[in-house]
Amino acid sequence: MSVLSKSRHLESCAGFHPWANSCVSSASQIWYAVFLAGFKLYAPLFLIPALIFKRKGIHFLATKTLPEILRSSVFLGTYAGVFSGSICLLRRIFGGDFKFTAALGGLLAGLTSILIERKNRRSELALYCLNQSLEVVWKMMAARNMAFFIKHGEVLVFMIASSILMYFYQCEPESLRSNMNGLLKFFIGKA
Repeated sequence: MSVLSKSRHLESCAGFHPWANSCVSSASQIWYAVFLAGFKLYAPLFLIPALIFKRKGIHFLATKTLPEILRSSVFLGTYAGVFSGSICLLRRIFGGDFKFTAALGGLLAGLTSILIERKNRRSELALYCLNQSLEVVWKMMAARNMAFFIKHGEVLVFMIASSILMYFYQCEPESLRSNMNGLLKFFIGKA
C-alpha cells in the first residue's frame, strides 16, 4: 500500500497495484485486508469497555457489541477499498493522474463509507478525520516552507485538546456525551 503515496503519472493501473491483475481485485483485496485489521483494532476497543462497564453477559456482547465491531470494521474496509477503486476509476475517466486524484478519491471514499456507520458516531469520525487532515496539510505546508515544523508538536496538540476536554468536563459536563463523562469520572473522579 505504500505504492499509493509513491505513484505518479503511471501509465497503467498495474503500477498502482502490482499485486493484482485488475482494479476490482485490488480494491477487494484492500477491503478485506483493512477489514481484518479493523476487526483486530475494534474488537478490544469495543469488548473491553463492554466487559468492564456494562457486565451484561454474553447475550449483550453477541447482540450489541459484535455488530458494532463488524460495522466499524466494514466502515474502515469500505473506506480503503473505495479509495483504491476510485483512484483507478478516476485515472481511467481522466486518462491519467491529475493533481487532485487522491483528494477526490478520498472524498468519494469518505462519502460512501460514512453511510455505513451509525449517525451518532459520524460526528466523532468527522472530528478524527479533521484532525488527520489538518496534520497532513500542516506537514505538506512545512515541507514546502509555508509553515514551520514544531518538534513533538503532537504533544502540544494533545495538551491543548486535553485542556479543552477538561474544561468542558469541569464547567459544562452536560455538553459531553454520557460515555465520555462516565469514562472521565472513572479515571479522574467527580468534577
